[in-house]
Formats: sequence, structure tokens, C-alpha cells
Amino acid sequence: MKTVTLDSSEDRFIISIDKKSINKDALLQFLENLRLEALADKVNFGKEIEDLGEEIKGDWWQSNKDRFIPKSEQ
Repeated sequence: MKTVTLDSSEDRFIISIDKKSINKDALLQFLENLRLEALADKVNFGKEIEDLGEEIKGDWWQSNKDRFIPKSEQ
């Protein structure tokens, strides 16, 4: 038997995974990540949210860069 097989019907993908090839908890985590990705694809954020994310990352970096780069090297 193949480790992973993929079949499809008119409106579904059908995935079969050999139980010996993956731990149940890892599979459940993968499925949760897949679910979150599908939800994220449905959300329609504008450019403003990306700009806000960059601003937050920039502010965080300014506040924390001393933890990663010695002041003598900045």
C-alpha cells in the first residue's frame, strides 16, 4: 500500500494515509493547520492590515533588537 493516496470526486478530495506512516496527533495538527489556512484564504483583508503588521513588526524589532544584536554591532 502507498503511504498516501489521493482520489477525487466531483466536489471532494479523498486522502488516504497509512496509519503506520504518521502519528495521530501530528495528523490532527496538520488538519487544524489546513483548516486555518482555508479560513485565512476566505478573509479579505485590505492593504491596511499588511501595513499594520509591518508597523507592529518594526516596533517590536526596535524594542527587542538589543536582545539579538550587541549594541557595539548596531
